[in-house]
Amino acid sequence: MKSRTATRWATLAFILIGLTVRSAVAAPGPQVRFEMARPFRVGNHGFEGGMISVHSIFAYTPSISILEVWVNGECLGMMTAQRSVSAELPILTEATFQRDDDGRLEMTGFRMAGRSSGTTYRFPATRAKIADTPLLSRRGTE
Repeated sequence: MKSRTATRWATLAFILIGLTVRSAVAAPGPQVRFEMARPFRVGNHGFEGGMISVHSIFAYTPSISILEVWVNGECLGMMTAQRSVSAELPILTEATFQRDDDGRLEMTGFRMAGRSSGTTYRFPATRAKIADTPLLSRRGTE
């Protein structure tokens, strides 16, 4: 009888821990916006300027987030981003860009200010290029 009760308690504890971890990982993040006056690209989409809105909707793993990306009111869909602690603490939330082959600014991710350390989000298609390329930044609003 004791082992059956202990098994039920262990099962209940496991379920509660699983639900707690899942809800913490699935918690959505804040939405950030960046106004760009110059031509830019997000993924394969090019724009002459406008408002970029990014919303972290799900932490897929402890280091990868799934983001919803909008530009000028048009939903570009969801994309993944590598999430890490910022190497340098950003004073303000800012988007990061680099120049692509045709000279257009390409969004490589963004850095969130706040907390004791900032958080950097890097888009996968540009992650390899970031290490060797100086970044331009554009401050955003939360």
